[in-house]
Amino acid sequence: MKRFCVSLFLLFTIFVFSNDMYMIDQGGEGIAKSGMVIASTNSGIALYYNPAGLADVKTQDLEINASLILPNLSYSSQDGTKYDAAKKGNIPVSIFYTHPLTERLTLAIGLTTPIFKNDQWENSFPGRFFASQYEVRTNELSLGLGYMVTKKLKIGFSIDYSSTYLKFSNFFKSPYYDYITGTNDLIGYFEVKGEIDDTQTDTGFTAGIQYDFLPKWTLGLTYKSSKDFDFKNVPVKFEQITEVGFSNAEESFNRLFGTIDETLTTKFQIPSQFGIGISYRPTNRWLIEIDYLQVNTSDNDVLSFDYSINNDSILDRNYSKKWDDMSLYGFSLQYIATKKIRIMGAMRYGSDVIPLDDWHPAVANGEMFWISLGLSYLDEGNGFEFAMFFKNYKDYEVTGQEYIFDPLKEGYLDLLDNTGKYDRNFVGFTYSYHIRF
Repeated sequence: MKRFCVSLFLLFTIFVFSNDMYMIDQGGEGIAKSGMVIASTNSGIALYYNPAGLADVKTQDLEINASLILPNLSYSSQDGTKYDAAKKGNIPVSIFYTHPLTERLTLAIGLTTPIFKNDQWENSFPGRFFASQYEVRTNELSLGLGYMVTKKLKIGFSIDYSSTYLKFSNFFKSPYYDYITGTNDLIGYFEVKGEIDDTQTDTGFTAGIQYDFLPKWTLGLTYKSSKDFDFKNVPVKFEQITEVGFSNAEESFNRLFGTIDETLTTKFQIPSQFGIGISYRPTNRWLIEIDYLQVNTSDNDVLSFDYSINNDSILDRNYSKKWDDMSLYGFSLQYIATKKIRIMGAMRYGSDVIPLDDWHPAVANGEMFWISLGLSYLDEGNGFEFAMFFKNYKDYEVTGQEYIFDPLKEGYLDLLDNTGKYDRNFVGFTYSYHIRF
């Protein structure tokens, strides 16, 4: 009873504090295997990857996961100057609890953190007028069931309720006029930052199958539905970035941005996913799995950021092309060293999503390369898992994202043909604690 009360307390604290997320993969084993577990998952993390695997869980288990994610994002201009985005470490937390209802049916509840993104550039970054800044956090509460139809066939289903927080901002140039004397002559320009801050929700589902088609072979199939978060007519807060010590500039800013009812509309979408995996157990100690995952990004709407009024100092941030679907390929390995110790590892590769001439660092453009390692120590279901991973995007050379000031151009900015290079990678560590009741 005491252990149960402690678990309820931990569950409550995680629900309260789990609002700062970063990653896609969930759980100690899921992270250690780079998410390549569709056919073999048979613990609480099956709720996220393939709920059919819940049917193999015959005990009440609680898994608590905490990760430390260290991101890196930078831009190097043609002259070699390097600009860094804010390096903000994040500590996402997730939890899975399983409860068998019958010999064939198992219930699971989980809080996962599938999305976190934070790109905050320096004010001096030359591409800031193109690279809108994002902070996106998604928390997902799931309730699922796994059912064993036969000894070889298992099915599963979950309802996934998601809440997404979006903080979006962009930079632009704006003129100021001689309003004080009444001549209304153009005097100069200042830089302005517009920002929205809002939360939206949506509900989806996850469905899956696991089938033992040969004695040592298992086929897994899973599907996650898409989720749409419509941020409609969200109030915009404007901030004057350039320090201009003239009353005319202050008066111009107040007239343009301090007294109008300005709103912005955009949409953030989590695309649907289809996954297939095949696992093979050559011996009692080894488990090998190969997975393919298609993320249907091409079904997403082209990103647009629509202001309620037409202000020529606000640049058009809309995309011109539909995105491609993202394909993920990978494999995972597991070795049972002793009855208590497992060693895990995986590698994953993903394709590009956004065409390079339509890309900027405010939006993830693909998974690229991911490698992970993990160690598990479980004594009759109680113990820990530790995982570490490295995720890397190749260097992207992109032309035409830098600007200089030009009062004759639209938005008072002149787009340059300079070629720059973006670099992004992540390093992370995960610790999981398991309790069996």
